[in-house]
Amino acid sequence: MSTGHHKELSTWQQVKSKSDAEDTETLHSRLWYQHTGRALAALLFYAGYSGDAQYRSLLFFKHLVAPHLGCFPIPGHTQLWQSFMTDNGSPVELSWDWGTDGRRPTVRYSIEPIGLKAGTILDPLNMLVGPIFRDHLAHVLPKLQLEWFHHFQDFFLSCRDSCHGPVDLQDHNASIFYAFDLTETETIAKVYFFPKYRAIADNDSPLNVLIRAIESAPYTTNENLKALSVFSEFAQDYANAGLEFEMLAIDLINPLDSRFKIYFRSRDTDFDSVVNIMTFGGRADSPHLRRGLQSLKTLWNSLFAVRSSCPLKEVPHRTAGMLYNLEFRLDDEFPAAKIYLPVRHYSSDDAAVIQGLDGFFQSHGRGSCMKAYKSFMATIYGSESLRTGSSVHTYIGCSIRGDGTLRVVSYFKLPLPNCLTFNDDATPISQVSAFIPSSIKINECPIELHHEAHGD
Repeated sequence: MSTGHHKELSTWQQVKSKSDAEDTETLHSRLWYQHTGRALAALLFYAGYSGDAQYRSLLFFKHLVAPHLGCFPIPGHTQLWQSFMTDNGSPVELSWDWGTDGRRPTVRYSIEPIGLKAGTILDPLNMLVGPIFRDHLAHVLPKLQLEWFHHFQDFFLSCRDSCHGPVDLQDHNASIFYAFDLTETETIAKVYFFPKYRAIADNDSPLNVLIRAIESAPYTTNENLKALSVFSEFAQDYANAGLEFEMLAIDLINPLDSRFKIYFRSRDTDFDSVVNIMTFGGRADSPHLRRGLQSLKTLWNSLFAVRSSCPLKEVPHRTAGMLYNLEFRLDDEFPAAKIYLPVRHYSSDDAAVIQGLDGFFQSHGRGSCMKAYKSFMATIYGSESLRTGSSVHTYIGCSIRGDGTLRVVSYFKLPLPNCLTFNDDATPISQVSAFIPSSIKINECPIELHHEAHGD
């Protein structure tokens, strides 16, 4: 796809041209913006954001996020840090929140900050970039509230070096993720922590580690953590012993308003198991909840083309099964559950996912944004690639609102492109090495690669 001639990329080009003139970025940062920033620009355009909001969001991505995504993957060179964010190792996942009540979609994305030396002997566990990114983020978003951030960072990461030693070759080595919700006027940040290393250090289960982390956070008491007690009782039932607890997220706002979000995975893939978890073993029940579960069942059947009473096909993969989170705030009596349907494992191809979403929204009178979504997908991925595999959509997230409406979010990743664009001249990605002096080893990223290295 060429640039400079598509209205959905005009703001992306403005930001690119401004930064090119400033000449301050590394080569890797430049490549991340050309690759992922271009998709983010199209996503914002098709979701209906104003020109000002597009510009602000792209500037944020280019100057804060792109420089902290690590070495851009180049064919023929080993990617020393494989992100757990997506199955292809990309540190960015984009999302389109379909909204409810006739509201336009909301664009969000999640990242894993990665240093240029991550995976080398200088930074084997990707620990160097964390404080740098956090400080830059706090500078750009001065309204961030970091009290809970510091608590959970100390709780989960203080043991990282001492408890883990060598890189885990059997599982991920992630420590922290961030996510950004983009509104017309601001960028709202969340942060995600992993219990894995504290669990190893304490010889404890990830669930117990998560509970201890929350119970020891400032402002928490037995009285205002009733929702956590409900979930803890459910999770520790014998029937739920196989749940795999992945991470904890918080909003970087006033702790009294922030959500706790505990993410966990179940290898069960029949719809009865979904109902069990979404209702916390029957502890939650209401007409609105039942209505939402019926809508979820309809979407399930549309996406997977199976009878909901049957388990989905067996997939031997680290991220197979159903992913969930439970969400609550201080003083909530009960948690709420969200499910992430891993369509990348269980749908036939991305075209089938789009068709399933289209059928569901049309049947529920919510199809007004479907044309824009299809246009985005065709613009960035191409119609042919959507029909030939499940390499785009990662999850379809579903949660049930208080009135029983099903809230749906599409998550997707970006494959490595066939070409990148330098000043509107298409350059095959296989030739990117030609822009870099031979003394620099791309796969080790021993020094920052500066803008002038590619010969503009």
